[in-house]
Amino acid sequence: MIELYKLHWSHYVEKVRWALDFKQLDWRGIDIVAFTKKEMQRFDCAQTVPLIHDTITGVAISDSSPIIRYLDETYPEHPLLPADPAEREAVWQWMLRLDSSLGLHARRLGYTQVIMECPHVLSQLFMPNVAGGVFTRRGWRVLAAPVLGAMLSLRFGFHRNRGDGVYEALEAQLIPIAAQLEREGFLVGNRFSAADITLASLLRPLRIVPHFAQHPRLQSLFAWQTQLFRIHDRDAAFPYETLIRTQRERRGSMRGRVRWMHPSTERAPVAGESPALQVAQNDIHSVNRWMLLLGLPAYLKLRWFSGVGRVPYVPAAFLAG
Repeated sequence: MIELYKLHWSHYVEKVRWALDFKQLDWRGIDIVAFTKKEMQRFDCAQTVPLIHDTITGVAISDSSPIIRYLDETYPEHPLLPADPAEREAVWQWMLRLDSSLGLHARRLGYTQVIMECPHVLSQLFMPNVAGGVFTRRGWRVLAAPVLGAMLSLRFGFHRNRGDGVYEALEAQLIPIAAQLEREGFLVGNRFSAADITLASLLRPLRIVPHFAQHPRLQSLFAWQTQLFRIHDRDAAFPYETLIRTQRERRGSMRGRVRWMHPSTERAPVAGESPALQVAQNDIHSVNRWMLLLGLPAYLKLRWFSGVGRVPYVPAAFLAG
């Protein structure tokens, strides 16, 4: 039995869930408290989510890509990493690079979209069981939103999206990937691998970001993702996707016009073109309760003065179809 310590909406957790299901391993999920992670503190490995504990071998390991490599080496049936050494290394590099770029940027922009359009959702994600769920109730969740938004903005730097060029970097990375998948169908070789699971899972938050979900040059990428979800019986929609879609349908609008962007002519490097990675990078900054006051201006700026304007709500093609 594999114990998976998780935040149920995390795209990195979905990556591991998908791998466990593909490999037909017995597992059970253990939801953690996002702020304390007290459920994981008995393990010696890094306290990052996702984390698995293999009750057969006694191994505890965190970080989605090392988890998948461990599962493939320990339980070789239904492999997700190719047997060929060159292809195996290519898959591994794709996983680390996507973890270090797409995964981080998609998380930033997904949370940014939630904060701009329906910040009350944050308490439903982070505080469903705190104080008996009181902060998920109407009124209380409105009060909790600025506190959670301020903390998250400081922790992940949402208020620096424009200065960091996150939209531009993602666009430059994803357009060549979409073109490759149109030609070849998979990221490495001629079969489904952990690289494809990584891309499809980490792309998930961008389904609620109109600039990407409705980008004309990325429609084939989201169609590829949707097809994989269907083939592998993944969840059609995460709760935050349903909540933000309901809000958009009610208002008839969404935040989708990124005013400062200019078309990019640069092409982002892909796996094999840059020095090999050994571990995935992360963008988490430590935050304590005394820093929250500093985060409120960042939250308010993101909420009301992000430079992302309203446009009429039109479902993305992969949703509308």
